[in-house]
Amino acid sequence: MVLYAKDIMKRYTRQVDGNITALEGAKIMAADHVGFLIIQQEGKPIGMVTEWDYVSKIIAKGLDPGKVLLKDIMSSPITYIDPNTPTDQVATLMAQKGIRRLPVIDKGELVGVVTSRDILRIFREYVDKITTLIASFSSTV
Repeated sequence: MVLYAKDIMKRYTRQVDGNITALEGAKIMAADHVGFLIIQQEGKPIGMVTEWDYVSKIIAKGLDPGKVLLKDIMSSPITYIDPNTPTDQVATLMAQKGIRRLPVIDKGELVGVVTSRDILRIFREYVDKITTLIASFSSTV
């Protein structure tokens, strides 16, 4: 059975304007219990800010997060996947690009996000199923 991005994604669709401050963005991330923000322009996702952006682009430089705008630290263009992307391709893309989160965009609309935790969760479930299957063959020999 093939799993697709739509099968494992979190249905997190909040998008924020790039003109809000990093401090405001941090409050949203904390309230939503996420380590990223999807930046939108005219309702369309155009970039992403992660906790790593906060560390490397604000804190390490000694900047005031109340004066830094999200659009100035976002990664853009946004790397994203289609809901029907097989999970093996999702994992490969994440590994190749060194990213831990991939927005899932369907017809220009954000429908969710796949994270590295989602990939690890399904991998663990897969390994558990394979282990059980192998054990069942071992017990019949």
